[in-house]
Amino acid sequence: MRTRPGTVIGILLIAVVALSGCDFAGKWSMLKSRRAFKQANVAYGQKEYESAIAFYNQTLELDKNPDPRVLVTSIFYRGSSHHLTYQPFRAEDEEANEAHLARAIEDYGTAQRLASEHESEFEMLEAYQKYSMEQLAAIYRDSLKDFENAEKYFKALIEIDQETPERYYALADIYERFHDAEELPLIEKAIETYKTPVDMNPDEPLSYRQVANLLNKYGRFEETMEWLGKARDVQADNPEGYYLIAVHYWDKVYRDPSLGPNEIKDYIELGLDHLDQALEINGEYVDALIYKNLLIREQAKVEPHRQEELTALANEMRDRAVELQKQAEAAEKEAAAATQEGAPAESGH
Repeated sequence: MRTRPGTVIGILLIAVVALSGCDFAGKWSMLKSRRAFKQANVAYGQKEYESAIAFYNQTLELDKNPDPRVLVTSIFYRGSSHHLTYQPFRAEDEEANEAHLARAIEDYGTAQRLASEHESEFEMLEAYQKYSMEQLAAIYRDSLKDFENAEKYFKALIEIDQETPERYYALADIYERFHDAEELPLIEKAIETYKTPVDMNPDEPLSYRQVANLLNKYGRFEETMEWLGKARDVQADNPEGYYLIAVHYWDKVYRDPSLGPNEIKDYIELGLDHLDQALEINGEYVDALIYKNLLIREQAKVEPHRQEELTALANEMRDRAVELQKQAEAAEKEAAAATQEGAPAESGH
């Protein structure tokens, strides 16, 4: 008696199922895990964070040996969902609220560790390592006010991303935030950290100005001007460098009541000299004209015998600036009108 092909296939299938039922069960769980993963991502995108947490839990429970990319992504976004559910100033249900923050810290830490372990296999995981560390740094900085851990994570981010100036500014911000003149003096650390991007980009004026801005914030005027001078010198043909120095001289004269008449005159002279250099490069530099007007008015206060002459000169600078502004506005309107006229007419269909 011959066995029909269909019967043979049926017998083989029964045998395969009997021998490898566990494999089928595992594959079925994996498929359900992938479905839960997709549902978790949709819930997260729709800001339904509690649902996202539940679906990410299912993803990890159903697949006991997930692809590292799915594993890291699920843990990171589960942590992010906990983080986004946490409300710093919520008084009611405080225990559950704090639990969300604790779970976020745990998941970010795990995601960071796993991403580090598997990034040689999957390049995309390097981003998750950074994302996790960024979130942990922010939590320790903002939510827990924990200087040591915040500094640790911002320094760790620099270690894996040494060519990004913003990493150093973020670390310097930590030193500023936690600075206490008596108990934890950190301003010098902040200043030194701000200087690092200067070495990385010695031809970029902005890196010098960042240092100047920090020094100015703490009233270190002479050092501020020194760093603004460095910013000016790396682009000596850029009028902005001269203009910014003049603005700081005006601000010093206008706001510092401790200055004597001779200091005021010296600062005014230096400011006017820098504005003249800016205007030599660009004669239509409106902001430079405005501040030349302002500095000359300060000059009139300390040279009352020249008040009429200096006031007339200040008015001339002001009027010239106003006229240039009007011309610029008119040119913008004309350009906008020309653009509108040249645009194709909309179809009426």
